[in-house]
Amino acid sequence: MLAETLRDTTHPKWKRCGAIFSTDSYFYDSHGDYQFDPKLLGEYHARNLADATAFMYGHHKDEKVICVIDNTNTQHWEYEKYEEVAKENGFMVQVITVEWNINDIPLYAKRNSHGVPEDAIYRMAERWEYPSLDNVSIRV
Repeated sequence: MLAETLRDTTHPKWKRCGAIFSTDSYFYDSHGDYQFDPKLLGEYHARNLADATAFMYGHHKDEKVICVIDNTNTQHWEYEKYEEVAKENGFMVQVITVEWNINDIPLYAKRNSHGVPEDAIYRMAERWEYPSLDNVSIRV
């Protein structure tokens, strides 16, 4: 939902002039049910990066295009390649973080749309790195 809002409201004249790339999208089956399989995570991340790269390369001369990478990245290296491709193709990079509190992890486990268990969210929290200062970061 945040990704769609970013794409659709970043600039009033740019509405729907962009794309959203999410590794999670590959885990939906033909019936629209989310079927996470950790064995496919590496393959699906590679596919997502390839698709985003092709989009950015194909639109590198366009001035009013937004490319949103909608992944849960807990460490810099997880989004580093997307950042490199974006900069190579003239896209401005903004890393957006959502403020969180470790005491609220049980609530996050109840609310997330993909059924990520509480223990997995704790593991992600332990790996958390704030984005580097090289990017314009927005916290919501």
